[in-house]
Amino acid sequence: DAGGCQSLDPAVNSHKDQWGQFKTSIFKAGGGRGPCLNYGASEASGRILTFCHSDSRLPKDWDVSLIEAFDDKGRKSRSNSCAFSFGIDTSPEGLNGGPRPPGIKAIETTANLRTHLYSLPYGDQCISVPSDIFHFLGGFPDQCLMEDYELVALLRKRSVLLPKLGISDREQVYIIGGQPALCSPRRWVKFGTLYVTWMNSKFVSLYAGGLCPDDLFRLYYGGSPPKRDNELSPWEIELEAMLQ
Repeated sequence: DAGGCQSLDPAVNSHKDQWGQFKTSIFKAGGGRGPCLNYGASEASGRILTFCHSDSRLPKDWDVSLIEAFDDKGRKSRSNSCAFSFGIDTSPEGLNGGPRPPGIKAIETTANLRTHLYSLPYGDQCISVPSDIFHFLGGFPDQCLMEDYELVALLRKRSVLLPKLGISDREQVYIIGGQPALCSPRRWVKFGTLYVTWMNSKFVSLYAGGLCPDDLFRLYYGGSPPKRDNELSPWEIELEAMLQ
């Protein structure tokens, strides 16, 4: 919890019997999503790290689906990560009783075509990574936005590099079929499908063109990026400690 989930504790306490062992950690160091997610990963003890946005809803038996995704029997490539198919919560509860925005189904279809054809999931699709591979990659980049974009790029680069290094095992970003992870429709309800689609494409293009995450944050949110307690990245802090 980085401070944005006011109802987190009541929600956790009401589901403890269903979830088994559960721990809530408070992140106060600042810096945005990348540092926050890395802090959560450092607090976790499981062999699979699952990163679920607070406004996304996982499908039924999601944990079983994750275990099956990393069971590589009968596949040519092993999974170095996985994500669910993309969905938008257009249930009456998700829409708060409001109308369904036109074009939502087209958004879901095109996003899933991109996901399945190119193995390029969004963070909304609940990306899961074995902890050893996550730490091998160095975790999420230490940046406030586009951290999921960069993590998936690193996973894809790893799968390409392994054969070049003489390692016979092939890897893939595996997309779980069936029920999708459902993200909140609030952006599409508030701004419309065409505007949100245009904005998403624009920011990806700006980032791919070299605009830094802090400047993207200023454009997207109209304010300064989140301040952090320490301007050094985690690996710089670790290196500094080793040199002392």
